[in-house]
Amino acid sequence: MIQHLYIKDFAIIDEVNLDMKPGFTVITGETGSGKSIILEALSVSLGAKADKLMVRFGADRAVIETDFNQTSYRRLISNKGRTKAFQNDEPITVTNLKKSNETTVDFHGQHDQQLILNTDRHIDYLDHFCGHKDDVNKLGQTYQELTSYQTKLYRIRQTENERRDRLDLLKFQAQEIDSVNPILDEDLKLDKDFKKMSHLEDIIKTLQLVQNQVNKGDNSVIDILENNFRSIESLLQYDEDLKQISELYQTAIIQLQEAGTDISMQLSGSEFDAEILSEISERLQALESLKRKYGGSIEAVLNNRESIHLEIKSLTKPELSEDEILKQIKFKQNQFSILAKRLHQSRLKNAKILSAKVENAMSLLNMPGAVFKINISMKKSDSGFFVINGENVEANSQGIDWVQFFLSANPGEPVKPLASIASGGEISRIMLAIKTVFQDLDPVQTLIFDEIDSGISGIAAEKVADQLLKLSKSKQVICITHLSQIARKADYHLHITKIVENDQTFVKVNYLNEIESPRIISELFVGTKETSS
Repeated sequence: MIQHLYIKDFAIIDEVNLDMKPGFTVITGETGSGKSIILEALSVSLGAKADKLMVRFGADRAVIETDFNQTSYRRLISNKGRTKAFQNDEPITVTNLKKSNETTVDFHGQHDQQLILNTDRHIDYLDHFCGHKDDVNKLGQTYQELTSYQTKLYRIRQTENERRDRLDLLKFQAQEIDSVNPILDEDLKLDKDFKKMSHLEDIIKTLQLVQNQVNKGDNSVIDILENNFRSIESLLQYDEDLKQISELYQTAIIQLQEAGTDISMQLSGSEFDAEILSEISERLQALESLKRKYGGSIEAVLNNRESIHLEIKSLTKPELSEDEILKQIKFKQNQFSILAKRLHQSRLKNAKILSAKVENAMSLLNMPGAVFKINISMKKSDSGFFVINGENVEANSQGIDWVQFFLSANPGEPVKPLASIASGGEISRIMLAIKTVFQDLDPVQTLIFDEIDSGISGIAAEKVADQLLKLSKSKQVICITHLSQIARKADYHLHITKIVENDQTFVKVNYLNEIESPRIISELFVGTKETSS
């Protein structure tokens, strides 16, 4: 669970330093006070996408630190757009940061409500409940290998003329790139050298002029400064306060002498060579020509060269013969079929169990009589390799099943696709029901809900509050709410206020005590101010 959260210079937040509590915590505040910003900062600290616009206006960087029982994470975002991440004060990549927190905190917001309406994601929810992650991953790998062999077969079956034409083109491209033989970032260095060489006469002329003025002749700058220095030195016996001026003169003389030395070194190593300039120019033109043809950068050119050489190799001497590839395709299809059938049976079995559990959870959320059905079907495909009951069906990396959620929100109504009939309030409760069903399956210890109460009120709100409280007995639950029914059930009440001082906006975050909490709830959700008797 989250133990501590520190936020500095993030969005409109100046500084927030919070000890997070176990159990059920609600976050309240006026619209625009910064409630969701707190959760956004938390999400960024755990690996979500960061942007320079997140840095508070006038600040150099934003800092978010999140502490768990034995692990701490810190994310730094500069106003230039650069980010750094740390785990226990050791640098970590954002990819690894995100990966390490996949099972740490579960965020539920408006985005999740959109996900559950996406029928392509319904199979993911069912598979999560089934607990056959290893089989799904193995099936995906098998499918990837199968498609790879099918691609190889297609290439090897190209007509000889097509293969020869393709090979000729690739060889020409390879020779074009290899003849130039570009080096990564070479163009940047050459461009710098070209600019210097093409303006070398002006550089030399200016440096010589400066050198003559600074340290040559009786009226050089150094001579004048040295005379002034000696004059001031002679006065020190009368006024010690002139010591600082004397030292500044001495420093200036030393720095000018060093500058003169550097100028001499530059002049001794600078000689205009028209031939070198021409060579640099020709090399830059050759590199620019490659960049235009092969991706726009030297890195892209080098990546293309690698791909071209690999394809030449495959066309010149295939790794496998056609017969060998066909054997592998048949083997992988058989392997895929076994896994796909096993997953199909598991999904059919567990779909009924999950439906019943979600219906029960929905009933507890004031949706009595609601029917939640998980439909598992297959799509016919004339070109599909997978055959079941004598028919070809479509197959993909997740198997042969098309999973779709259906809902009847009211008794007596037929079930219809979830996306076509569910209201905002119903979607919120369905998501909460699914979270409730999954709570024992997930290792996640912290659940965060951003406006789970969207579109509900009255008794439904009471039921949602009861369910969140129930979840908090085994998980840390943090919830932004706009309903008094939910706020009153919480163990802790975190209140957000936004204030403006000296034309600057500040966010204040405070835990409310037993006296403050009812008063704020009354002001926010009822519109009245409680008065003390």
